[in-house]
Amino acid sequence: MVQLILPVLDHENRKRDVIPPSLVQRGDPTIKRRQFRDVLLTLREVGHQLVSKQLSRNSLFAVCQSFVVTLCLFLAYRIAISQVGLERLGVWSLLLAGAAVARIGDISGGGALARFVAKDSRTGRSQGARNSVHTVLLTTFGFNCALGAILWIVAPAALPHFIQYKYLGEAKLLMPFVVVSFVLSALASAVLSGVDGVQRADQRALVVSIAALVFLCSNVILIPYFGVLGFGVANILQQSTTLVLAWWALRRHIPDLGWFPWHWKRAVFAETTGYAIRLNAIGVMGLLFEPLTKFAFNHASGPALVALYELASRLVLQVRGLVIAAATPLVPAFAAGPNSDDPTFQRMLETATRLAVWAAVGVAAVTLSAAPVMSLLVLGRLSSELLQMIAALTAGWALNIVVVPSYYAAQALGVLRWNFASHALIAISVLAGIFLLVPLVGQNGIIVAIIVGLTLSMLTVLFGNAHALGTAAIVRRLRWQLLTASAAVSLLALAAWILAGLVGL
Repeated sequence: MVQLILPVLDHENRKRDVIPPSLVQRGDPTIKRRQFRDVLLTLREVGHQLVSKQLSRNSLFAVCQSFVVTLCLFLAYRIAISQVGLERLGVWSLLLAGAAVARIGDISGGGALARFVAKDSRTGRSQGARNSVHTVLLTTFGFNCALGAILWIVAPAALPHFIQYKYLGEAKLLMPFVVVSFVLSALASAVLSGVDGVQRADQRALVVSIAALVFLCSNVILIPYFGVLGFGVANILQQSTTLVLAWWALRRHIPDLGWFPWHWKRAVFAETTGYAIRLNAIGVMGLLFEPLTKFAFNHASGPALVALYELASRLVLQVRGLVIAAATPLVPAFAAGPNSDDPTFQRMLETATRLAVWAAVGVAAVTLSAAPVMSLLVLGRLSSELLQMIAALTAGWALNIVVVPSYYAAQALGVLRWNFASHALIAISVLAGIFLLVPLVGQNGIIVAIIVGLTLSMLTVLFGNAHALGTAAIVRRLRWQLLTASAAVSLLALAAWILAGLVGL
């Protein structure tokens, strides 16, 4: 970042040197106007170079990654549903949701590794970056092996409470694959976070895309012979590919990283784990959302409805993921800056928020347009229930996009209280829907609860972080764009929901 800023400042200094001598008088307002203009030009050029040069390549590759992953994922779902049925895919989804609850105990700091690697890289501490990666990876491995063992032990007693009896045998056969995938996914995510930390999201995108293709090819080969077990093996192969390739990519940027982590440092552990405990409080709320939702749908109508929700949420989140992937490089970029008062930080946040506002409308339009295609591709028919679920989820998740830059900025600076509150509101809303709305309106009560929770979450991040980071002026400047985008997304989702209802007539 410094290398980008200094040439611009030097150029602007040279421009100031050519002020005519006749104007060089004490207190001359012409000089003040010229200097003020030069400052504005400098900041504009810095922001332009920072966003367009350093982030654009990373963002472009991240968007391509999301597209490839989405395509591979739904083709794999198509294969799985055609071979083993919707219900068995729902069983696998429930098992993964249960494993996600166990992730609450992971305080290794794997998901936050990008922040520490970015800080060490900014200060030129390559050895510090190596120690951070090694310590976090070893800690992640230890914590997740322990959590995986607990999953294995409690599964026989827990599964009958969540899985229908006729699917219980298959669920028990799938548990070893769930546990192995649980451990590998934690390690792979940590290494990918390290790649984000060196601000090479282009290489991250390549790694994830290759792993997605491995996942798809594995499903094509394995599911016809091994059924839903083949889907589990494909997940393990995907995570293994991600882990190996991401580590190989990270070795190119951090000297002396080696082929295996071995340098565990107590001081680094204390720092990363301390931050992870605070971050994990957010993770607890986030992890509870998906399992609670799936368990509620399973209770309402069985694993088939869980599978429909899985398909609907995957489509919405994968299309939304195009924007999230493009915004992910902002985390190390924000972390590399001094604080939220820095003009470059403010400029970058406002530019990213302005783009996110209109990206929300684009995501809603693309998702709702793709919904019938996905229904035909995966289910072989237009499902009114699936299309209405997609329309409702789009309303909540697309609107949530507008606060992604603010969320990432707060995370990068370690200001986590409003991010935590936003996730807590979603979890509380889902719980309220399960106990209050489902008895009254059935499964639609869960959908309503999700939309309400996501809307409250968006407002909490928007105004809470604006106050905490001192960026309320940005929100005020963009208020009309925010309101217009919110209205557009809501109207698009409502129209799609009505049209989906007509399909079932």
